[in-house]
Amino acid sequence: MDVDRRDYEYYKAHAKDVQLEDITSSQNNANLLEMIRDGDSDWNGKVYLLNEEIDGDPDEFVVGDGDDMGWLGYFLGSSEHVKDFNMRYFPDGKDAMDAFVEGFKHNTSLEELYISTDLGRDGYESLGHLLRNNDNLDRICLHEFVIGSDSASGIASMLGHEQCKSLKYLFFVQNNLSPKGLVDIITALRKQPQLEELKICGNNVDGAGCLALGRALDSWEGASLKCLYLCHNNIDDSGLLALALGMAKCNYLEALTLSANPAITPAGWRYLSTFLKSKSCCLKMLDLFQTNIDCDGADSLAAGLSNNLTLKQLSLSGNSIGDEGIDTLVSCLPNCRKLEELDLSANGAFSEVGLRSLTNAFRTGSNLKHLILRDNALGDRELMALAEGMTNCHSMTNLDLSRNDSITAAGLKALLRAGRSSLKELELWGIRIGDDGARIIADELVGNDMMERLYFCPSFAQIQSEGWSAFSRLLCDSSSVNNTYDSNHTISNICGQHSYGAPNTTRFHIFLNSHFPSKEAATLKILIHHRDIDVMPFFRWRLMFLPLVVDWFERATPCYEAIFRTIPREDILHSSDMSALHGFFLGGPDDYQSRQISAVYKFVRNMPMLAIGREEEQG
Repeated sequence: MDVDRRDYEYYKAHAKDVQLEDITSSQNNANLLEMIRDGDSDWNGKVYLLNEEIDGDPDEFVVGDGDDMGWLGYFLGSSEHVKDFNMRYFPDGKDAMDAFVEGFKHNTSLEELYISTDLGRDGYESLGHLLRNNDNLDRICLHEFVIGSDSASGIASMLGHEQCKSLKYLFFVQNNLSPKGLVDIITALRKQPQLEELKICGNNVDGAGCLALGRALDSWEGASLKCLYLCHNNIDDSGLLALALGMAKCNYLEALTLSANPAITPAGWRYLSTFLKSKSCCLKMLDLFQTNIDCDGADSLAAGLSNNLTLKQLSLSGNSIGDEGIDTLVSCLPNCRKLEELDLSANGAFSEVGLRSLTNAFRTGSNLKHLILRDNALGDRELMALAEGMTNCHSMTNLDLSRNDSITAAGLKALLRAGRSSLKELELWGIRIGDDGARIIADELVGNDMMERLYFCPSFAQIQSEGWSAFSRLLCDSSSVNNTYDSNHTISNICGQHSYGAPNTTRFHIFLNSHFPSKEAATLKILIHHRDIDVMPFFRWRLMFLPLVVDWFERATPCYEAIFRTIPREDILHSSDMSALHGFFLGGPDDYQSRQISAVYKFVRNMPMLAIGREEEQG
């Protein structure tokens, strides 16, 4: 590997004449350098620096013997088209780093820099030149590698020398920073008040780290911070107090994540509660997953929530809140009027008492739209208690009951009957619905034009042919034209992404629902399943019905054309379990025209005297 030290002017003078094959270890690397040098229009503007191939894509530079890191740095530095540089590997040695940075620091087009390998103190210090020269760099992510004390000092120097006004997003994820290294880096952030998103996760942030961060936030005049992520750390009560004081200066802070910090006690939550009810708080999202909150912790939070006018999403999953904690939280929800999503997953077990307390929020003007109750050992009795409160709830649109495996068809029936007026999405992952449950769900969704998405695991749910037949009839009952028209045309997903796991005919009808407005989906189902439309029921309308027949076919023409543009006929015709659709897809434009003529002919043929009489009157 060539690491001879040359200055930037040397590379600039020889750039046009250098043979790329002479400075790279592979043809793929030479091709990538050529694209970088020439600004090739086929190049995506990304470069991945690797020690081994991942996908073999053209943007992968796999370092080997013969690669000149100085030339790579020069071409990246002089490029006006590179946007994203991902360093997952860098060869050992100060000379290689110095040669690379000598050119790379001149880049002015880079927007995103991802680092997943330790560059050493000198490497990070040298990157400080890039931050000062580049007015487009808005994201730096140091992800999943250990940052030692010397490297932390280099990063602190890189960030603390002067403000990088373009830098908006800065992430440190699972770097196992030492307490001193962490404090050094956080202290350097005082130079970066323009940051909008800061993530320090899995990095041993403790009381001292929070104190440094709180002081950094407090020092920012006109702070722009919108999102602060501090999950999987060691934050305690004193740390949360320091953070709360610093966050009071962040007038744009919308999202705060403190998940997986189990050392915080009710005393710490009282500090956060003081921030939540302050005039400076503008949080919209608060994530407190796995923070060891019990009923006392919930009580400490409630005071802040009851006076908060901005919060929209609150996650309290993975705690031990219990019925008593639910009762305390519910008392504050009517005042937390902007709250739309509440996650109470994995809180041990809620009883009927807790669920009834929760439904009180539905009756007191709550704006709650999305309720997540995963993995809480709920059964039918708890579900029925929840259903009681949903009867008059018109705001709830999304409900997640996944991994509550004691729920049966009886509980689902009560729930769906109560939620007919508003529920659009129901998640039932990890529940053995069975054929009985599928039949109950399908029956309760008849005439329901609100439900759009029903999620469950097809294999775990243990639904067999009988259950899928019930869903099939719900989506398209082909026993008559009227029944087809009255089928469900709003459900756009059953069981999961693209409805994988459902029978093909069921997936086809779901496809129609998801890709066409409900009226058009109904029209298509009628055209597909009723080739010979029975006009006898319409004779009572006499000749008044004839223009309606003609008009209906005319309005249906765009739907007919759209379905043939959207779905490859061969896929349908080659599927033996979609034989019910073969007749329609074997046809074409001429077939559609003949169906129009046939319907009009049958109507006139069966009412000849009326037709003749009308002609004589007009004559």
